[in-house]
Amino acid sequence: MLRKTFRYKHANKQLTLHKRYSYISSLRDYDIKNAIKAYSNNPVIEEPLLNYSQITNETTNEFSLMQNYDEINHIAEEIPTDNEYNTQYDSSEKERDITDNEYDTDSESQNDNSEKERHITDNEYDTDSESQNNSSEKERHIIDNALDPSRLPNNTSDFSPYFDNITTALLFCWIQKHNISTHAYDDLVSIIHHPKFNSNDVVTNIRYFRQWRQRLPLLPIAANTVSISSKKTPSTSSESKMTYYLLINDIIWHVLNNPAIMNHMYFGPGIEANVKSEFWHGTLWAESPLFGQEKIVISQVTYYCGEFIYYLSNGGHKLLGFLRSIQVNEENQYVLKIQKLLYYEDIPGIFKGHLRQQRSKSGEVWMLDDNFVFICPSQVYNKATVKLPHLHQVLSHSDLYVLEIIYKHNNHWRVRDIQLSYQHPAHSIIINNPPVDSMPVYKLFLDLYYDDFGTFRNVYHSLGGVYVQFGNMPAHMRKRLKNHFVIGFVPFGGNFDEFIQPFINELKEFEKGKIMNIQGRDVWVVAGLGVVTADLPQGNDLSGVLRHGATKGCRTCTVEKYSYTDNSTDIIRLSRYKQCTDLDFSLIAAESSITRKKQIGSEFGLRIKQSILDELQRERHLQTPQDIYHATAGKIKRLLRLTCELFSHEGENAFIRTWKALEKPKKWAHLPNPISHHESFMMSDYLRLAMIMPFILHRFLKVIHIKSDNLALIQQRINVQRNDLVPKYIVKCWVCVAQTMKIAFDRHFTNEKYIELQRCLDAEMNILTQVFEEFVNLPNLHLNFHFLLHARTYATLSNTQVVELDLIKRYNTIFAIRHLVDGGTDRRFSRSSNGFTSLRKNNSFSQDDYENETGVQLSIGCFYDIKLKQRISSKNTGNFVTFSLQDANFKAELYESYKDLKLNSALINSSLTWYQRVSYMTEDNYGNTEKVCLQLGDILTIQEEECESYAKLQSIFQHKGNDDKFYVFIVVAWFEYVNQNHTILECPIYRLNDRQWRRVFPITVIDKAHKAHFIRRSVDTDDGYWYKNQFYFTAI
Repeated sequence: MLRKTFRYKHANKQLTLHKRYSYISSLRDYDIKNAIKAYSNNPVIEEPLLNYSQITNETTNEFSLMQNYDEINHIAEEIPTDNEYNTQYDSSEKERDITDNEYDTDSESQNDNSEKERHITDNEYDTDSESQNNSSEKERHIIDNALDPSRLPNNTSDFSPYFDNITTALLFCWIQKHNISTHAYDDLVSIIHHPKFNSNDVVTNIRYFRQWRQRLPLLPIAANTVSISSKKTPSTSSESKMTYYLLINDIIWHVLNNPAIMNHMYFGPGIEANVKSEFWHGTLWAESPLFGQEKIVISQVTYYCGEFIYYLSNGGHKLLGFLRSIQVNEENQYVLKIQKLLYYEDIPGIFKGHLRQQRSKSGEVWMLDDNFVFICPSQVYNKATVKLPHLHQVLSHSDLYVLEIIYKHNNHWRVRDIQLSYQHPAHSIIINNPPVDSMPVYKLFLDLYYDDFGTFRNVYHSLGGVYVQFGNMPAHMRKRLKNHFVIGFVPFGGNFDEFIQPFINELKEFEKGKIMNIQGRDVWVVAGLGVVTADLPQGNDLSGVLRHGATKGCRTCTVEKYSYTDNSTDIIRLSRYKQCTDLDFSLIAAESSITRKKQIGSEFGLRIKQSILDELQRERHLQTPQDIYHATAGKIKRLLRLTCELFSHEGENAFIRTWKALEKPKKWAHLPNPISHHESFMMSDYLRLAMIMPFILHRFLKVIHIKSDNLALIQQRINVQRNDLVPKYIVKCWVCVAQTMKIAFDRHFTNEKYIELQRCLDAEMNILTQVFEEFVNLPNLHLNFHFLLHARTYATLSNTQVVELDLIKRYNTIFAIRHLVDGGTDRRFSRSSNGFTSLRKNNSFSQDDYENETGVQLSIGCFYDIKLKQRISSKNTGNFVTFSLQDANFKAELYESYKDLKLNSALINSSLTWYQRVSYMTEDNYGNTEKVCLQLGDILTIQEEECESYAKLQSIFQHKGNDDKFYVFIVVAWFEYVNQNHTILECPIYRLNDRQWRRVFPITVIDKAHKAHFIRRSVDTDDGYWYKNQFYFTAI
């Protein structure tokens, strides 16, 4: 008998292993191939399938695979017998877990006390001491057990009563032996049931598939030698290592030749949209010649971005302006974005003086960094000659020039040198025109992502992943894992510059433009680095800035770390600008000694060497934004720790009780205990926790739940006389954090929402630094100064979020299969594969109406693959259902529901079948599919004509229509807004409506599932009132 206790952090994982171990033990887990032979030779198998000593341990993560049966026998022999076992462990062992049949005949009476906490996960037979353990029997909690013989099926199969046939028996053994996942089994079922599947074509040796892999249109995998740092690797490591990567040229070719991707990519000028969600809605795309439109012809005159023009205002006045970008509006009409230039008489009065007046007479004008305007091309009057001396442009006697920029800081006018501004991309980026004017031009916006992730939480196993995304794809396509294109992995301790150099060399060619054959025709392809996404330390490295622990460790500004959260700081004046740091880097390079280089670098907050990415055409500080995902999760992690440290023992208990009782979104995975296990949280766990923490704290937090010294300290910091205000301030901290997180991760921005974002960022910084001293000058909180700039640059903040050879080869294989399935061209044959393309077309989601085995209509409108689950028996119907066809209102609403489905005939059939769950698939206009799973009690979003409404799912049923097909309907209870918001939580209050509103609908009425989250107002009594969680969103 193997006495093996599997201990996991989470109880559900422990149970899973216990159950799986029990299955394998009962089946004796022997080789399936031998089982088939044995069954073929002798249908009646009398011998046991496997001895106990042949049990294999195949858990994938926590336990190593043991394939040597002799070793297992040796282990089994060393395991003590029951008597020996009991003498080695005293009666105080209260947490012993027993996983299978165990016979204890001599020591039951010795362990009465410990038996009370013993968990039994499978059958246990105690033959000699049942009478001695009657009291402890009551404490046993059996959570998995064999079926009673009366409930077993009665059939004539050789595998009776366990399985109906050999197919299910073999599949069951295979699943248990290899720990097959649900998704893997679903794929196997899809393959077997494919109409063209032929079992005779199945090869017996897997090596054939390895050979056939080479037939696919694989991308070439290149190799390069990189040096290995001795500081990050064991002393036994070599000084260099081979690294493997894919060529960006090949990735671009395959993407542009994949119609499933190419048909949804955007190539064109920036779009001035009211609702901004894509890269081409941001300022960088619009202004850069690498991505947007760089010129326009008006009245036979060519105007370029970055030039100065005279234009006519709406009132007909001739004004001077700077042409920042050429865009189109939502009506696809050209608009020009203009930055105003002011003459001396137009500047604010506080800046007027004798010196500026004399300079204006020599031609100086002032650039206004506020309130850009959009004009039509017809409003352009002519070109203007205005020089920028900081760009070393030569001035003539009659030229106008700009030396200063007028801007606002905290609603006060200020002026700064024009050097302290981001250089317009048109002044530093030059691209080549296609060799033929009629040749199509494709400009690619590349997002380079780099992250060091510890594969084994060990510094010796830090693996740097590098991949790219195409900003030309819509956001909903970019977020899909298959549209992240791997460049390669930086080996442990490898030099990043040496690894990325081939990518840099290729991209420098694309910046100039090159001809590529795309879908059978020659096109001009230009590609540039649009954004570099990395977390805090790696992002600083890639922008040439010292790490955030340095005195000037912010990669966007030069604010010292002692003033990170000072609201009076003029961030615009102290921001880092490429032309300024170029001068700083030249001073560092001019020094001969390393010591002196480091001293100067420390003064500027710069590394002694520029980033290798500076070889590309980019603004290093603007195009390496801080990652909102890492920054927000870091703030929440710290706030959670500080909040938990405030709790007294009574406060911790009250928190746990409230935490367990709170209505969490059902689609969330189980979160560990936030007090004791928050260090094991993933970043997405922190984001989810922040969505519900305001409600948890609001339900229970009072003065008695806070330690007295912490209570007094916070009361002093917030400067209030009453200590009962302290809990409200703590709740308010979480409210501000949740509000900021919600709007920061919003996928759609308007000009009003940009203003709201800045308000939330300021409010969050103010209250966190006021209540908690640890947030003062915190680097993650300092980033609140910069997020608005990043949002405007890239339209949203979510647009900037975030072994070796085998990994690359596997990715390469999947990439090749995906390319063929999407209808992509194999460049070796200049054609696509009809066979692979048919796999996509023949998938169930592309079929029209069809039925499952029970006759349920699986396709209704944009809903398909509808599956009903957990049928409610007739005797339990009363616990779930309050309707019947005899109810006149119900029958009338069901008739209306059929009319919604364009089925207008009278109801003939009266039979109803009720269920607890339903799942279905939906597909949007871009071909993206989503599986939705619903159960009773879920919150639904239903789009009405004027607004979004919310309802609680009360019932799910199917009804047989007059066409003899079954249709799925739902019964809902509506939430009604009571025109009131909670003063502290700032969330709207709803109540479940008891009016005679329509409640029966076809399932297609659902707009979104799990989009909204509601929490009961009262935990003690169900008063029918609910809070709508305004902080809820999909974190990942």
